[in-house]
Amino acid sequence: MTDTVSTDSGSTDSGAGSADAGEPDVPESIEVGGVPITVDGVAMAAAEGELLIDACERNGIYIPRFCYHPRMKPVGMCRMCLVEVDSGRGMGLQPACMLTCTPDMVVDTQSDVTKKAQDGVLEFLLINHPLDCPVCDKGGECPLQDQTMSYGPGESRFIEEKRHKEKPIPISDTVYLDRERCILCDRCTRFAKEVAGDPLIHFQERGNQTEVNTFPDDPFSSYFSGNTVQICPVGALTAKPYRFKARPWDLDEVMSTATVDSVGSRVMVQSSRNQVLRLLGVDVDPVNWGWLSDKERFGFEAINHDGRLTGPLMRGSGLNQLDADGADLVSAPWGTALASAASALSAPDPSRIGVIGGARLTNEAQYTWTKLIKGTLGSDNVDAQLGDG
Repeated sequence: MTDTVSTDSGSTDSGAGSADAGEPDVPESIEVGGVPITVDGVAMAAAEGELLIDACERNGIYIPRFCYHPRMKPVGMCRMCLVEVDSGRGMGLQPACMLTCTPDMVVDTQSDVTKKAQDGVLEFLLINHPLDCPVCDKGGECPLQDQTMSYGPGESRFIEEKRHKEKPIPISDTVYLDRERCILCDRCTRFAKEVAGDPLIHFQERGNQTEVNTFPDDPFSSYFSGNTVQICPVGALTAKPYRFKARPWDLDEVMSTATVDSVGSRVMVQSSRNQVLRLLGVDVDPVNWGWLSDKERFGFEAINHDGRLTGPLMRGSGLNQLDADGADLVSAPWGTALASAASALSAPDPSRIGVIGGARLTNEAQYTWTKLIKGTLGSDNVDAQLGDG
């Protein structure tokens, strides 16, 4: 258990007993063994080896960022997290995502210099970024959009023609790439290399022509490609199943657990108009850190697929009438279908019964029907194929 020392002076008046107005406010408790730092005039404790951007966020101070992700190594690509820092040699701009907290560090996230630096970074990012927010799938949940409103200049001084590229490029069956929107934050490439172990998406070209792409004839064939869509801070990477389907404010969402394997990944199920449109990974430390396999992320498409059975079918005539000698399959009431199935399964020898289960059922559903066939009917002829084929 972490020990704390109390600094409560016993006074309820925040202005009383202050000997020096320039001294930082001291919090009620500071972790023993922590690293004392001062951020915006407030004293706080950072953990040993903690990055400045994490220490500030843990204490309720948000520093804007694009490239930084807590589950990947920091690279300081975007420079959006520049803040004024005095670590003993005077104030200077430093990227908070690359800076480890040191004792007595003084940080100013609200100074004019800090605001001007962040304003400049956003202005440069928007030089070639297309102003297509109304038709971009990221609109309404876009960090670039939000931070431009919060920290940006409000208008651009550039009047030159923006860079244009072919859009969008299908880099896999489920992921589309819009190179015009990319801000080169290195999130997708780092994820592919560090987390998934499939370095199939890279930086290409140099200078002003630098872009993220896959190599020719080498698609982004990763089992985890959908995660790059979720962590992309702009609309450069979009998921084909969700494109132009809804806006974030139109979605209803509920926390759930992924059903396709035994990992138990936490997911956010988002739906609109009584139809599931998207699954997002939820960052849960003991389980999945927010990452999902593509089978978990895009498996919901089977729910509304045209080939999915939504009710029992029995032999019948072309007039949709039940007929044991009919050549067609027609819809049947559940009671009739279950009675017919029970009669058919109880008559033959168990060794003649075989059941093939669907690969998209939950673990619990797979266990239930397997136990029914093996335990109740006494047959060991069960199988489930990954491709339902």
